[in-house]
Amino acid sequence: MSKPATVAAISAGVFALLVVLTLNKDKRSVPAPSRKPYAVVEPIASAPGPAEPETVEVKPQPPLRAPVVARSAPRAPVAPDAGKPLDEQSLLTELHDLAASDPPLSLQLAREAVARSPDGPNAPEFEWNVVKALFNMRRLEDAEDEARSMLARYPDSDFTGDVVHHLLNHPPNPSDVPP
Repeated sequence: MSKPATVAAISAGVFALLVVLTLNKDKRSVPAPSRKPYAVVEPIASAPGPAEPETVEVKPQPPLRAPVVARSAPRAPVAPDAGKPLDEQSLLTELHDLAASDPPLSLQLAREAVARSPDGPNAPEFEWNVVKALFNMRRLEDAEDEARSMLARYPDSDFTGDVVHHLLNHPPNPSDVPP
């Protein structure tokens, strides 16, 4: 399960739990209406005339409170700060946070990082993020071309091995497999 799907599932569970607890709390915290014992009124025997209906004073109940539902704050759109380039570690963290949620922005940031330091220690990981973003955007031919370029530039990197394994080594078709 991907990280966004896991976070969404956990958030939904926490939300449901909060709703249930809030509803149960409202049921428990609403006090029962106070019942005052009625005074027994003896009819007056000497009062002639038609019987008047007895009036009962009814106090209105306070309205029930609406359940309070906790909502998370809307997530601000992720955009790079144009005036200040991020350092490599911050950029890697940003790319990990973006993952598949914003492939175009992820592609832009990863390409900028590769262009800034093509021979740096994190260059293979940035290139891996370029390939992953292209794949997430369903630009498969571009992703394969980028993967071949990555294989030529960083042949000994674990990130290159991951790209080759998942993108360049296609499984055989069932018609190719002998019975």
